[in-house]
Amino acid sequence: MCKELPPAFTQGSEHYPSIEMVGVPAIWYNHMPRTYFDRNTPIAALATPEGRSALAVIRVAGPGAIETVARCFSRTDALQNAAGYQAVHGWIRDPERAEDIDEVVALVFRAPHSFTGEDSVELMCHGSPAVTTRILELLYANGIEQALPGEFTFRAFVEGKTDLVKAEAINELTHASCEAARRDALARLSGTLSARLGELRSRMIDLLAEINACLDYPEEEVQDSHGDSMTLEAESIWMNNIQHLIDDIDTLIQTYPGARLRQEGFLVVIAGRPNAGKSSLFNLLLREERAIVSPEPGTTRDWIEAWISIGGYAVRLVDTAGLRESPDMIEAEGVRRSAALLERADLILYMVDGTSGLLEEDLQFAERYPDALLLWNKSDLPYCGPAPAGWIAASARDVHLFAPLEALISSRLGQRAGSDTPTARFEQQIRIASERQLHLLQRSQSALNASMEALRAGASLDIAALHLREAAEAIGEMTGEIASDEVLERMFGTFCLGK
Repeated sequence: MCKELPPAFTQGSEHYPSIEMVGVPAIWYNHMPRTYFDRNTPIAALATPEGRSALAVIRVAGPGAIETVARCFSRTDALQNAAGYQAVHGWIRDPERAEDIDEVVALVFRAPHSFTGEDSVELMCHGSPAVTTRILELLYANGIEQALPGEFTFRAFVEGKTDLVKAEAINELTHASCEAARRDALARLSGTLSARLGELRSRMIDLLAEINACLDYPEEEVQDSHGDSMTLEAESIWMNNIQHLIDDIDTLIQTYPGARLRQEGFLVVIAGRPNAGKSSLFNLLLREERAIVSPEPGTTRDWIEAWISIGGYAVRLVDTAGLRESPDMIEAEGVRRSAALLERADLILYMVDGTSGLLEEDLQFAERYPDALLLWNKSDLPYCGPAPAGWIAASARDVHLFAPLEALISSRLGQRAGSDTPTARFEQQIRIASERQLHLLQRSQSALNASMEALRAGASLDIAALHLREAAEAIGEMTGEIASDEVLERMFGTFCLGK
């Protein structure tokens, strides 16, 4: 699965002659950057966000991690002899200066019962940058290497503690910006997607074994009209099984757009003519006075935005400039930018001032964007006319009308994300959320289609088997059963430090 490094690269700097024997001069080795495959030394990194906090966690893992930290600990023997899953209270101390740095609690994990599968220590210290920086400097000075982004998860993968799908889910959980994203990522971390992929790959391998058996023992099969060593009944069964695999993979592929929306958030754009109440609705949804509200047309000359949560979904809410022709160059540019945002929006809230009524441009907008929510604003005022057919009575100032509107927006977002109940306790659907997973599923599906076409065309069974093997390998790459060094380094390089 992972490339094994030559022994000279894994035995420490005291073996420079060995390094030169494999063609790498010692002076070069001093300047060679670490890679994810240099696993012979312990690594350390801050596992909590940088900045001030009550507590911070510094994670250390790898060969000799416990012993190295113990040398910088006030109770050396207590930490060095601690059992796994034991907490030891003491002080981080600079042994050369005999200087205490901070009071900490050290959590000890013994291999293989740790996140990475190696010996590890997690130091809970006070959360100021001065404390965490000083502790990390001390650890690095005592032979512990600075962890690369995602290197702890990479080591967990190498040690068989997780697969690539679960590893991606860990990264997704750290970036989850809303409840729906958290729920999806946690489902993948629990192994639901991995189990589904394993089942698909197992079916492909079983089918491949049947075809290979027919190729290996042709004398046991009846020659069909194409001259292949198989019965028409067997050919029909194989094609039927391949079609089921194609359909099952397609079901997973169809979950990608909604899952990505859950992870990345929705772009919701408020649009309408000047003075329709767009900025008032923006402030109401935001629950604070962010946008300037004025009866003067053209007050909002450029779009403003804010991130909010609606119905458990992350929403990038944008208030745009009023849509109209304007001789003012600045306002005209704002209108142009608003139009560009509308083309990318996941949901449009188009507002009309119900006290002024509809204009032809409102009807044209509704025709151009049929999925937009058409809001008949100021419906709480006594002189506002009834909402026309297809328009929703709303008010950017009346809180009694706000709750139904927010629920309607949440429902629309749920439809786009593939679920009308984002806050349900449990959702059965298994989803994919990364481009890597999408591309590999598409590659597997394409290979299955090629295998199907080969069988239909009466081509050699070797051709069908070749494509079927390619389909199974693509699924194996998803989980990491088959993975190249370059792919692994690129993927884990997107993780946070300390993960």
